[in-house]
Amino acid sequence: MHGIKVLMAKNFIDNLSEETRKGLKQKADSGIYPCSRVPLGYKLEKKDGKIMPVIDEENKEIVMRIFEYYATGLYSLDSLIQKIKEEGLFITSSLTKGMVAKKLTRSVVQRILRNPFYCGEFLWNGKLYKGIHAPLINNDIWDKAQEQLDRHRRGELSSKYNVIQFTFKGLFTCGECGRTITAERKIKPSGKEYVYYRCTKFGTQCSQKPVNEKNIDKQIIEILGNLEVPQNAISYITEGLKQSLYLKRDTEDKIREKSEMEKRKLQKRLDALYEDKLDNNISQEFYDHKFEEYSNRVEELDDKISRYTKADLGYYDLGSKVLELAKNAYSLYKKANSEEKRELLGFLLSNSVIKDGKVLVLYKKPFDKIYQRAQCSDWGGYRDLNPR
Repeated sequence: MHGIKVLMAKNFIDNLSEETRKGLKQKADSGIYPCSRVPLGYKLEKKDGKIMPVIDEENKEIVMRIFEYYATGLYSLDSLIQKIKEEGLFITSSLTKGMVAKKLTRSVVQRILRNPFYCGEFLWNGKLYKGIHAPLINNDIWDKAQEQLDRHRRGELSSKYNVIQFTFKGLFTCGECGRTITAERKIKPSGKEYVYYRCTKFGTQCSQKPVNEKNIDKQIIEILGNLEVPQNAISYITEGLKQSLYLKRDTEDKIREKSEMEKRKLQKRLDALYEDKLDNNISQEFYDHKFEEYSNRVEELDDKISRYTKADLGYYDLGSKVLELAKNAYSLYKKANSEEKRELLGFLLSNSVIKDGKVLVLYKKPFDKIYQRAQCSDWGGYRDLNPR
């Protein structure tokens, strides 16, 4: 009996591996993408009994704009990402478990631009296959995008096409008319360079004047001084984060545990169902019906558990950033380079404006509460530089 069990186990593993390889090869040969994860802009759906990649209507626009803008040669990867965000295009939260990209980063954008999937082909095991899925990008735009990527790699792009990354571009709107605040670089006759931020004034009679970048930077440093709390007050924030963790354990974690428990029960039912089938205690029709019912539910639970796991990771990441910025936002900002300042302010601020040369910020949650607490107590003794 022991020999039989070992033999069956080894045979199952060997067959599973071999059949998986054969099945995937057959799918690729027939033009069906064999992987379980699809690029951004697509999702997996069952068609004619087969799982197929189809265009994701909610996320296709962002991919199409990435290719179209980059093909012009006017954008670097960083400026392309900023352009996409300025147009209000974001990866939606309604992604399937087969999705790869969750957040728009340099590496994600580069993978998108290099992925032949978008023009109707796909790479699998080092070989290029012609796919039967609908392409998102025509061959002309694809070729132009590849040319620009190659030129970037070789460093051949002319400086006139290198879009400048301004520190505060896209972070503020005009406090008078609500239009976008844009940035521009000016060179004085002496050769000295200055960066100014001004309202676009599109379709308005806005009276706001340009503001020097150094002036904005100085105000931000003063404002962040009001946010930072001393070490003896960090215990309040730490305790708040712990209380949040306790609440998560009593709510979201219990929901996930319930799903895991239900999955284990279903797996036991599948075991029992299979055993009844082996003993001829149930008909093939009954077995097929119950197997489909149980297996579909197991897949749904797997998806749900996976979402909770990913949410957990995001929760821990956010908590650590809240604590770190509460401690060191002021000092981190002063030491940061231009790109790091953009990232830090993007994490802290929301709907902030510039009016009459003054920076007026609104903090995102929970930094708005930290700021209020700092202002109504003796945390650090800073004066209120930001009455908004």
